[in-house]
Amino acid sequence: MSPVPDRPEPGSAPSGGSAAAQAASVRGTMNNPLPVDRFNVADAARRTWPQLIESMLEAVCLVEPEGLRIVAANEAAGELLGVTPAELVGRDMHELAATPEDECFWREVAEGAGAGIVSEAFVNRPGAPPVPVLRRVSRIEPAPKTALYVVALRDRSSEVQALRHLESTQAELQATLESISDGVLVTDMCGHIGNFNRRFAAIWNVPEEMLLLRAADEIFDWMRSQVADPREYMRRLADIDAAEMMQATDRIELRAGGYLDRVTLPQCSRGRPVGRVFTYRDVR
Repeated sequence: MSPVPDRPEPGSAPSGGSAAAQAASVRGTMNNPLPVDRFNVADAARRTWPQLIESMLEAVCLVEPEGLRIVAANEAAGELLGVTPAELVGRDMHELAATPEDECFWREVAEGAGAGIVSEAFVNRPGAPPVPVLRRVSRIEPAPKTALYVVALRDRSSEVQALRHLESTQAELQATLESISDGVLVTDMCGHIGNFNRRFAAIWNVPEEMLLLRAADEIFDWMRSQVADPREYMRRLADIDAAEMMQATDRIELRAGGYLDRVTLPQCSRGRPVGRVFTYRDVR
């Protein structure tokens, strides 16, 4: 009959060494963990990249720094660049670079110096002009000593088109103002100058440097200095400012002689006052 091994008494250390020795062994394992296989981590990360970047709203490409080649891209990137995501994989980033800034950045990456960049840029699209984008490139390390560059792109075509339309509208407005024989001054509700025509500057003899700077306070001080009764002039302007929807016509006597007729109307947008338009006619 084989002997039954003795059971340890409650509270006693288990066999194979003292409790202190085993605790020390556990601490040693925690302080010196097993080495991480960075290649396995990187391979696991590569399998999750397509799912990860596909969930992003921006166009995203992942680039390996060794050859500057795309290793993954989402559908949004394919739509922006005019090809399928599969066609992007393996392409050199120099092929997509459309500006000297891009060339310089990716050259630094190849030399191991590029960390990241955020700027407005362009990307090339087959059979089409370069596409304006907001570009952000970030360096990440999904595993120790394994770097990747995340290239996120946001299409700015609509934004650029809106800016061009605004510039065109402003040019048309300025042309309209210049075609008016009276002097015109447009201000916002805070008194900042929004626009004026050259006739306004000529009637009031405003110095050119003030016009270039659109220095509202200096221009208004200059106008006050040109009238015969500055106190009455300012009192009337205060009345106009206090009544946002006021329409008024006044005759202003100038210090150098002669008069100006002033007509002021509120400038409204969607039924609400957003500024004021002053017109001046020389009646000297």
